Amino acid sequence: MAIDWDRYTKLAEAVARRVAAEYPGFDVEDIRQEILLQVLERKGTYEKADYPEGQLRKNFKQFAYAYCGAERYSYIAHSAEYVYTMIEVRQLFEKAFFRPELWEKMPTKDDGVSVTAGGVVVALWDINEAFNSLSPDYQEVIVRRYEVEETLTGAEKVKLQRAIDKVTRALNNGVIRKQEAAKKHDGPGRRTVGALAD
Repeated sequence: MAIDWDRYTKLAEAVARRVAAEYPGFDVEDIRQEILLQVLERKGTYEKADYPEGQLRKNFKQFAYAYCGAERYSYIAHSAEYVYTMIEVRQLFEKAFFRPELWEKMPTKDDGVSVTAGGVVVALWDINEAFNSLSPDYQEVIVRRYEVEETLTGAEKVKLQRAIDKVTRALNNGVIRKQEAAKKHDGPGRRTVGALAD
């Protein structure tokens, strides 16, 4: 059965508008084009499947979110803003994250306290938040490598690499969120970020 491109285009437009509202700065047309490109690349599957509208909408949202997420990450990776590298994240786990003395003054989101570890400055709550967002198996391999200091197998090293990549992405996406939050508070009555509570 041939794809009804008019129907797909209208649905892609509706999904693109909704996703663009969640990702400020993204163009509806770019998202719509990406959705339709993904369908075109899977044309045979879509012709055979004859998905109902609910499933199409779900698929289109997945395409749109994947596109926006990849584009946002690409932007921060190539922008002038500071971003964490995987090497720095490894240093943080090795030199800071599992050192109890650095956690005695556990920073909070409000006080903006940072620590320096191996030349890397990071707020401990940032990396803690990223670590806590990992699945238990990824957390375990980080603990085994950097806290217990075990020697990992080849497969475990691959898992560690993936875990470090996930933490790096989470930290860098946090940079974007902070930039967007700061932009929202510009102007009269600007909120003071990082002030210590009395």
